[in-house]
Amino acid sequence: MKKGLKSALAIALVCLIAGIPVQTFARHAKASGKESDHTYIIRSAKEFSTGALQNVTIHQRPGDGAVTLKKTHGSYARDGVFVSPEISTDPFEYLIASWNSDTPAGTHVEIQVRALIKHDHGDNEQVKDWSTWRTWGKWGTNIKRLSVSDKSDPLAYIDVDTFTVRGSRGETADKFQIRALLHTDNPQAAPTVRLLAASTALGWGTMSQHPTTIKLNKDIETPAYSQMIRDPKIAHSICSPTTITMALNRMGENLLLEETALRDYDYDYEGFGNWAFSSALAGSYGYQSYSTFTDLDGLKREIKAGYPVAVSVRYTNDPSNTHEPYVEGAPGTTPGHLILVRGFETMNGQDYVIVNDSFAPSDDTAVRKYKVDQFQKAWANGVAYIVHSKEKGGAGDSAAKRIHADLRPTSSEHEYALYVGKKKIEIPANFTADVRPLTEESGTLAYTISDGKKYDTDAHKKFYYTHETSDGNIALDLDTIKSEKNGKTAKLTLYVLSTTGDNYVATLNLDK
Repeated sequence: MKKGLKSALAIALVCLIAGIPVQTFARHAKASGKESDHTYIIRSAKEFSTGALQNVTIHQRPGDGAVTLKKTHGSYARDGVFVSPEISTDPFEYLIASWNSDTPAGTHVEIQVRALIKHDHGDNEQVKDWSTWRTWGKWGTNIKRLSVSDKSDPLAYIDVDTFTVRGSRGETADKFQIRALLHTDNPQAAPTVRLLAASTALGWGTMSQHPTTIKLNKDIETPAYSQMIRDPKIAHSICSPTTITMALNRMGENLLLEETALRDYDYDYEGFGNWAFSSALAGSYGYQSYSTFTDLDGLKREIKAGYPVAVSVRYTNDPSNTHEPYVEGAPGTTPGHLILVRGFETMNGQDYVIVNDSFAPSDDTAVRKYKVDQFQKAWANGVAYIVHSKEKGGAGDSAAKRIHADLRPTSSEHEYALYVGKKKIEIPANFTADVRPLTEESGTLAYTISDGKKYDTDAHKKFYYTHETSDGNIALDLDTIKSEKNGKTAKLTLYVLSTTGDNYVATLNLDK
């Protein structure tokens, strides 16, 4: 049995197929060394047109293409399918799928892959058979996002986010197909898929160990955040969305860590570390994003082009710890973590990688420099998130919205009600409760107090956390808050952040 990816990583801490011709899409980011970085991307109208379509239509976007549900007599089809051609590859054992989609309320997408696998058929006879379609689960901005734990196929399975070929006798695949299922419950709204990607690897932890051939001294200025000082109930496990947030905020977004984290939560996996979901998260804000297996040269090419790269690592800062790779200057020990690579430099003959590491105890200490050879051992799986510039043509318009609201005092002391116009927004019971797993009613109530300082992004501000009341209101002890401000005039900004639906922002002036 091959190595289960998430079980090994343990990120707890911190139908339309017959007769389609074979099509090999351009491989992206070719790596040096003995292997290539096998990442296949479908994103143009021409590329989508090579697939099979049922109840979906292709439309041209500025420079790109997309598929969406077919519209007839003013209403969208309820379900539609896009199936890629058979894509030929070098032999592989692992595959990570990615997608960028826009999913308005009442819609979702589901991405699936099947592979042609060479396996034993008895008496040492090798045959090739297609696996069944394996699914990454349902995904959308406003739904309960679920990966699927189904290992019923004897040829392959998906472990949270990675398609894995079964077997221990050299079983491999050399073709795959990727399909997108689009669904709406609202005939006036439709999901759109702007990008489908798949990255393959032969062997676990081989590609990232290639020696580098590129010399690079460059650091990309990027907002750095510590996850450890955020909402206590999720702080220790939001490294993946925190890393995505750093990449997005560098390109002009102004997102909070909890704001993205809650939209990244996988209710089946019960965590925030689903690689496919994290790439889809960045895509939901309109960016071109995908997960890939790559090497140091792949990282350097991205840095040279101006894009920081998120990578999956495990490490320890304790030299006596023999269970995890040692990284000098790391903030602790973690069996699974995501960090953002923002640059490389050479000092006194030593090569370093410059990173934003959210395991740091504060924002100010999150920028770190790790020796490249130690970093390479920590980054054993070679998994990276690529986040490129925001796309045009309305991409990202279905991302979670911030609705401006009002805070109104109630008859109960230290309680405020949240209103949008005349409508009261009820905060669900146990909204802020520290429960495992999170529920669809889980969320964060966070606020900041203006202190006269200027911040590059809102996420750099100091955040405080409060809770809901039994009446569906918000607990805010303004007397205590004012006393801590020493009588100075200030403004309180409250954020109501949830896993589905809209988010809310409201302000209160704290008088002298």
